[in-house]
Amino acid sequence: MSERSLREQTLAAIEPAPTAPKAAVRDFYDDYAGLLDDGDFEAWLELFTADCQYQVMARENFERGLPLATMRCDSRAMLADRIAAIRNTQFFAPRTLRHFVSGVRLKPPAPDESAGTGAEGSFEATANFLVTETFFDGPSALHTVGQYVDRFVWSQGRLLLQSKMAVYDAGLVTTSLVYPL
Repeated sequence: MSERSLREQTLAAIEPAPTAPKAAVRDFYDDYAGLLDDGDFEAWLELFTADCQYQVMARENFERGLPLATMRCDSRAMLADRIAAIRNTQFFAPRTLRHFVSGVRLKPPAPDESAGTGAEGSFEATANFLVTETFFDGPSALHTVGQYVDRFVWSQGRLLLQSKMAVYDAGLVTTSLVYPL
């Protein structure tokens, strides 16, 4: 039996049965965090729909309904451009990030939404996140803390992100925001 790549294993793991959406979302977030921690951005991109929305925003702006985001990508292609910039053109101090996700909650569909959490539906979820950062010449430190506000869709039996908003609690991120949250 040949060994499957981490990418193949991860993609197989995020194809849960739609009968258990909360467990599927928990597994999804575990895989999401693991891919970012491992720097496997190409597999991470495959967790999004082609027309996805991705934003990183301060809680103050989120609560006021202000559109200003620290990071904004309006499609998977824009996310791919950001990853290409990280890999090929940006200069920044090397670091290791670790993502911790907890408190997963599914938002019930609104009464007027026909799609539910089944195999063809979409739904919203929230989860808390904590990201630590370690520079190669220093100790580990807290990078950022906040909440994910996400819209998921089932597509061909797979759970995908249609929109992701990482809302960080502090007014500032203490170091540069290089990698996605």
